[in-house]
Amino acid sequence: MPVQNNNILRSEAVQEIVSNKPSFLVRYGVSFFFLILCFVGIACWFIKYPDIIQAPSKLTSINPPKPIIAITNGKLIKLNVRENEAVKSNQILGYIESTAKHEEVIKLSASIDTIKSLLENNKAEQIQSQFSNSSAQLGELQSSFQIFSIAYLSFKNYLANGFYLHKKNMLATDMSNLKKLHNNLSQQKELNEQDLTLSQKTFDANQSLKDDNVISALDYRNEKSKLINKKLTLPQITNAIISNDASQNEKQKEIAELENNIAQQKSIFQQALNTFKSQIEDWKRKYLLVAPIDGKIAFATFIEENQQLQANQTICYINPENSHYYAQMIIPQSNFGKVAIGQNVLLKFPSFPFQEYGSVKGKIDFISHIPTDSGYLAKVFLTDGLNTNYKKQIQYRDGLLAQGEIITKDMRLLQRFYFSIVKQVKQ
Repeated sequence: MPVQNNNILRSEAVQEIVSNKPSFLVRYGVSFFFLILCFVGIACWFIKYPDIIQAPSKLTSINPPKPIIAITNGKLIKLNVRENEAVKSNQILGYIESTAKHEEVIKLSASIDTIKSLLENNKAEQIQSQFSNSSAQLGELQSSFQIFSIAYLSFKNYLANGFYLHKKNMLATDMSNLKKLHNNLSQQKELNEQDLTLSQKTFDANQSLKDDNVISALDYRNEKSKLINKKLTLPQITNAIISNDASQNEKQKEIAELENNIAQQKSIFQQALNTFKSQIEDWKRKYLLVAPIDGKIAFATFIEENQQLQANQTICYINPENSHYYAQMIIPQSNFGKVAIGQNVLLKFPSFPFQEYGSVKGKIDFISHIPTDSGYLAKVFLTDGLNTNYKKQIQYRDGLLAQGEIITKDMRLLQRFYFSIVKQVKQ
């Protein structure tokens, strides 16, 4: 048996294996693998990157852009503005096709505003100068204009040639004269009272003389008669004053009745004026594109003159100079402890795919302390406005949804492996 083992040890196959030197990998493989493992561990310690917390968001704004919307179907027959052009509030941006002549309706609207101002300032006699549009092409407003014209003619006939105003002036003159007469009667009464006082003193002196038998009974009776006559004049003057007051009251009644009649006719005409003004404003809302605020034009699509527009179609937006955009974000309660004010946020809008448009940068500006059913409300300030990291502009839409990605503090890769292992062990 030992002889057999020696033969095996001296066999060519065994001698070949024993005589060959092991390769480098065989001799140092374990050490090399250990070094690689140490290098990976060191790299995992130095490599770190932040957590990303997903949170639904909604775009909102203070003083947002205002859309210009076509109210009715029709052809755009005139366009007065271009892209990024600055416009003023109430500036007319374009005309939509109508049977009326737009310039005539605009002119009539200005006249109606002037008439209203004259009426409010009691200058009804100047209204006639504003009625120079009797032959205007008013289209849809023609029947309304005829009704208003009839109301004006009735009001004009009531004030024809200023008769009622002239009558009011005459009554005012009579009233002024009655007041002057009242003053004269009052002065006359005061003088008579003074004269009566002097006469009374004279009579008292004569009474004393009669008692001393200095004057005769006839002279005494004459003095007494004079005193009685002077006393009789006071009731007459008082009656005249009462009569004057009654006349003034009658004049006041006539003036009040006249002013009431004028006010009623004015009220009727004013109602017709307001109704017609409302109809003009409704026409302008349908057939004129008007800027509601100051700002710059941003077209929602390609718009040209003679293009057919559909009802409720958005033509363009007016971007005000002082718009302030921000996003409302609902932070979920999971990983909420990692979120803090000042952290960066990337907003990706499904309506504007981020692969093509990029994402909008922002920072968390506020976090509510009161939770909702969905999480905690946060406000995200947009650092570059609606400009994306691809240098593209996103057009504002109120309530535009976005997916927010909150970039939290950096964490080492080694820590992430450790926390993952601990989590798996606990499960």
